Amino acid sequence: MLKQVIAVVLCAALVTTGCASAGGPRVAQDPQNAPVDRAILADYIKQIPAGSRVRIERTAGGALRGTLLRSTPDSVTVQRNTRVPEPPVDVPLATITRLTLDTGGASVGKTVAIAVGAGVGATFAVLLLLAALLGD
Repeated sequence: MLKQVIAVVLCAALVTTGCASAGGPRVAQDPQNAPVDRAILADYIKQIPAGSRVRIERTAGGALRGTLLRSTPDSVTVQRNTRVPEPPVDVPLATITRLTLDTGGASVGKTVAIAVGAGVGATFAVLLLLAALLGD
């Protein structure tokens, strides 16, 4: 009887926890208040080759994704990644809080492999709990 109660509790815990939910960031992030050393940022941007895909976070909020065309000591010129062509955007260095290389996210194959692995793992976990529940 105790094994059945434990198995039911574990099944309920697996179904209701949602521990891997994508509900957003768990820690509040405020890029406006983050201290930025402009000299270090300028040196970093200078080392990024033209043609790299970048993501720029600005002090006014929001992000800009595009291809780096040119960087000067005072500004960065980016061609935005849009379906409809737009003119290049010149972003002053004083308004940039963070500039990172944009990797483009995970590939479709990797995403499918992760989903299949999670499904197989969940299936085996449920079958194992059912075997423990009905094994007596």
